[in-house]
Formats: sequence, structure tokens, C-alpha cells
Amino acid sequence: MNPLVSVIIPVYNGGHFLADALESVFAQDYRPFEVIVADDGSTDESAAVAESFAGVTCLRLAKGGVSRARNLAVAASSGEWLAFLDADDRWFPEKLSEQVALGEADPEAGLVTCHRIHRFEGEVPDWFIDPGNGEPAAAFEPSSWLVRKSTLDLVGGFDEARALAEDTHWLSRAWDLGVQGVTAPGVLLERRIHGANATGQIKSHRNVIFAILRESVERKRQRSSELDV
Repeated sequence: MNPLVSVIIPVYNGGHFLADALESVFAQDYRPFEVIVADDGSTDESAAVAESFAGVTCLRLAKGGVSRARNLAVAASSGEWLAFLDADDRWFPEKLSEQVALGEADPEAGLVTCHRIHRFEGEVPDWFIDPGNGEPAAAFEPSSWLVRKSTLDLVGGFDEARALAEDTHWLSRAWDLGVQGVTAPGVLLERRIHGANATGQIKSHRNVIFAILRESVERKRQRSSELDV
């Protein structure tokens, strides 16, 4: 019997994208899964769109940020695996089946990622510097993740004090703890690029990444000191 996958979708004023994201979930060739949409205080039709899909659990939350939305959705989930999807992205139909197969075949794998392509909504924004220039490439965004629930329990949830780069921060903590990952070889994710992507809101992306790396180094130094005692 296949393990249950909990699909976690945070959304804030993304109603114009959300239906496409949900349709890509229900088009999956994998079963069983549950779908939890965490509406982060949207003022548009996001919650109504989510609730128009049979089988979707919609958490209507006060505005608290994407990390809190994801954490509360995870707390409400029941799956052995967690699959994250941003409301403006889409999965290809075999996404869950290919990733679950890889994860189940390797008990040491706590995280399964995949490859993605970009879909540009209008002009390519100035902040977009992806070296693949829209070509297929390995993805590390949450929409590419399939995470073992026990792995998230080990690493902990998303840092609710971070409004941006919370996913990179979570990955750095996971890697510092030795979480093993595998990557599905196929292109399983379509990431939409538009004027409101969270990545485009990071004014100094390099500085944010460097800060996360410094935190990682400090965690490793502290852990080493504790082991030496």
C-alpha cells in the first residue's frame, strides 16, 4: 500500500494562480494524498478557490507569514511524506509517484527533490538570474520537495521570524544535521516567474544567503564544542 502524502500549499492573495496549482495536484498519478491549503490572511478569493475543490482542507489563518502558514498546515497533516507546493507553481502528473518511489527505495533519504523548468508570466524580471535561463535544472525550492515527516520532526519547522529565504534556511539546518537527499532525474515542476515572486522581494539575495551560511558555520562550531566537552 502506498504511503499517504500530505500536500501543503501556503497562499496569500494568490487566488488567480491557485486553481492551476490545485488542478496539477489532482492530476497526479499517485494516490493516496491529502491536500491542505493554508490561507495566510488573503484579501482576495484564495480561500474560496481552495474550498471549491472537493477534498481540500483550507485553513483560514490570520496573516502571519508563509513560514507560519506552512507550519500550521504541517501540524494539521497526517501523511508519512510531506509535499510542498507554492500556490503559483504547478507539478507534472508523475511528480509524486516518481519521488515517493525514490524515497521509499532509500530509507536513508529524508528529502527528495526534482528538476524544474520556468514559465514566464510576461517579461523576464530584472531580478531573475537563474543560470539555466529557463532551461531544465535541479530545483531546491519548496515546490520541488518531498520530505519525510520524521525528517521534518528532526529538523523542526520553518523559522517564523523569517519572511524571506525561509526555505534556504530550513535546507541549511537539514544539511547540518546530515539529512540525506536524492533527486528525481526528470522535470517534475513548472515554476512560474512573475512580478510578485517572493525571490524578487529579496533586495540583496547574496547577503541573505551569506548570513544563512554564517549561521550554519556557527551551528557546526557550537555542536563541535559540545562534543568536545
